[in-house]
Amino acid sequence: METRTGIRLGEAYVSGALTSLEEGARTRLFYELLAEVVESAGLRAYLPHRVTDPVTAAHLDPRAVYDIDRAHVTGSRVVVAYAGIPSFGVGIEVELAREHGIPVILVVERERTVSRLLLGNPAVVECVRFTDLDGLRRSLGAALERVRDVVASEAAQAVSDDVVVQRFLASLGQARHLPDGEVAALLRIGDIDGEAATHIRDAVATGRLFGAGLRDLVGRHALRGADLSVFVLRDVLERPLADVARMVGSDPRTAKRRLEAARARLGLAPDATANDVAQWLVTELIAPPTRALQLHLFSGDGRNGTRAAQAEDDRQAGLAKQESEPRA
Repeated sequence: METRTGIRLGEAYVSGALTSLEEGARTRLFYELLAEVVESAGLRAYLPHRVTDPVTAAHLDPRAVYDIDRAHVTGSRVVVAYAGIPSFGVGIEVELAREHGIPVILVVERERTVSRLLLGNPAVVECVRFTDLDGLRRSLGAALERVRDVVASEAAQAVSDDVVVQRFLASLGQARHLPDGEVAALLRIGDIDGEAATHIRDAVATGRLFGAGLRDLVGRHALRGADLSVFVLRDVLERPLADVARMVGSDPRTAKRRLEAARARLGLAPDATANDVAQWLVTELIAPPTRALQLHLFSGDGRNGTRAAQAEDDRQAGLAKQESEPRA
């Protein structure tokens, strides 16, 4: 999502029930539609079912699922939560958003009842009710625009340079390292094992590869297997192509083809220069973890208490009005 100054604001977490769905394929397709809407608004959509789905990723242990999805919720720009199917997971994700000052937009069919506890969560800034998909696209798009304008306005408030620097450095530090369990889970999701996995695990431990960068490569960009291994070993860790080929069990020509395929998936030219790759690494794998800082610097600091109270009153009044509207 971009502000009027052209600043892109990052990732949207698409939250929805996944466990024991009666119509799993249809529901996942609906989540893909929500992702299309948020991406049309300039955000990158993160869909949990692409990474930690209880069916396709059944091999992941519960703690790894929590660590991975929690990291994406807390690093997101906004959470879009489907409330049409009761879900413990959705409730937890909305509460995580509240704890980290992240706005939540609820999406639900007009005729369905939503828990008052969920509606009353302070993170919920919009409740988009819909009767058809065209209406959903319009209403959700408008809600995303309103959230964007609020954040852009807050970001314009002054804050001291030293506070920004301190929080920036803290954000980088948190993004650099991940729990060992999450790193192991990401390597399993990415189908990486053997010598390549050892080098990548060591790179995360030493900070040469940001842990959050590995999470994005696996989760957001969906790189897998040899393509993922070759990209990290060659372009991130700068190992010679011959060594990379040996570590993934292929010849240099095949390794080069895999590198080009991985680059293309990431939006890089197959023959990208070292400078091009370095710039991509900074903007996509190093800077993105600091989006949480950029977006939430102003969530608590420097706000006038009266303004905050008035904003909460307005939010509650808006939700009450939506709930009182006749439902089709």
